[in-house]
Amino acid sequence: MLDCSIRFPRPPRLAALVGAAVLSMAGLGCGSGGGATPGTGGSGNGGSGAGGMAGQAGAAGGSGGTTAGSGGAAGAAAGRGGAGTAGAGTGGTNAAGTGGRGGTTGAAGTGGSAVGTLPPPQPVVKMMAPGWNLGNSFDASPNETSFGNPTPNQTLINAVHAAGFNTLRIPVTWTSHIGAAPAYTINAAWMTKVTQTAQWGIDAGMYVFVNTHHESDGNGTTNNPEWVTFPQPPATSVATEVTAVWTQIANAFKSFNDHLMLECFNEPNEGASGGSQTQQAQTDLNLYLEACVNAIRGTGGANATRLIMIQPVGASPDMGGIQSMMNASIINDPNLLVSIHTYYPTNFGLSTTQYAWGSSDDYTSMQHSIDQNLRVWMPTQPILIGEWGSQGAQPMASRVAHALAYSQDVTTAGMVPIWWDNGGSGSGSYSLFNRTSGAQTQAAIISAIMTGVKNGQASPNNWATLANP
Repeated sequence: MLDCSIRFPRPPRLAALVGAAVLSMAGLGCGSGGGATPGTGGSGNGGSGAGGMAGQAGAAGGSGGTTAGSGGAAGAAAGRGGAGTAGAGTGGTNAAGTGGRGGTTGAAGTGGSAVGTLPPPQPVVKMMAPGWNLGNSFDASPNETSFGNPTPNQTLINAVHAAGFNTLRIPVTWTSHIGAAPAYTINAAWMTKVTQTAQWGIDAGMYVFVNTHHESDGNGTTNNPEWVTFPQPPATSVATEVTAVWTQIANAFKSFNDHLMLECFNEPNEGASGGSQTQQAQTDLNLYLEACVNAIRGTGGANATRLIMIQPVGASPDMGGIQSMMNASIINDPNLLVSIHTYYPTNFGLSTTQYAWGSSDDYTSMQHSIDQNLRVWMPTQPILIGEWGSQGAQPMASRVAHALAYSQDVTTAGMVPIWWDNGGSGSGSYSLFNRTSGAQTQAAIISAIMTGVKNGQASPNNWATLANP
């Protein structure tokens, strides 16, 4: 979401807003997950924690081989918040437990290697819903309190997870904290603040995204100019800086477990310089996406397979931008997620003019925006709705009904809803929590989101309707 003040936030700038959706998820249990301990050349089953979900470790390969099997990356999936441990047979590849904090790897067999990895994106996304944005904090300029929110604390992050949110998206504006060319060195103190907050999310048992926010969304100012621009300066020059900056970010998170994920940009578009859907913008963005993904992969280790989220121009559910993104050279990377931002419908999600959302036509239009648009254009890609929500000016009954229906519809379509929260209060606020104490300020909306996700997980195509939300 674009730079905005707390009480009078500027709405996010999207090139086109039609609908949204994200991958369905299975229920998550709590507790500590046990590890799998296969013998030489054999196989083992993951133990389950109290209420947790255990994955089954596949059979270890022979000398110099790799693990295979039905449990994902041959590892035990621990219950949420627990620790998973897996071991490999002689010569096999050793996969870390994927379910909880501190999943560890066992010793690699002769000729093998120790690797901690999540399964491919599709199964992982099933465990991510719902999500929540720590908006207007680290994406503020020049520091995390500039938009009026307090510095994020662990109490807040724990409260968000306790409320039922499984994914934490941390928007970060790096512009004021990047040094001069050619090194483009990121300020160490700023990096520490970001990594500490991400670690709190990991410690709570959440999936965590860190991105570059407001660097490319056409919302720069004279005092805080953007550096990911379309099309000037030359795109190749921008790509060089993208590589330098993302190499540093990737290295800072290289030791994090696989619940930490990276997102290349936020709503990248030309802003005031031109239409965000021009062919030149689409071409330039693909160059920047390639630079970002290749920089992350180039740091090696866990980053070689870490999940990375990318967006089309404007993060918009626009067919032209999506089709262009699908032509990027990195699109066949097996560990990519796609993010779309939708504040659907815009006369409700992006407006402070009251609209009594909730008619039968509203429900039908919402479904069509998802299953007849996004899933037609991207039928197999793992999709997350990186931002959505409604503002405080809208009638509470409509906000609650909309939250339930939208979270249900994107979930049943196989996607993940990640609510935009900008803190503060008032007519333009999307806030659900007190940013200091973590107390819920909109408990009814939070409850509606949780119910919607549960309904969506129940079965495919379980669309919300006026008679049966």
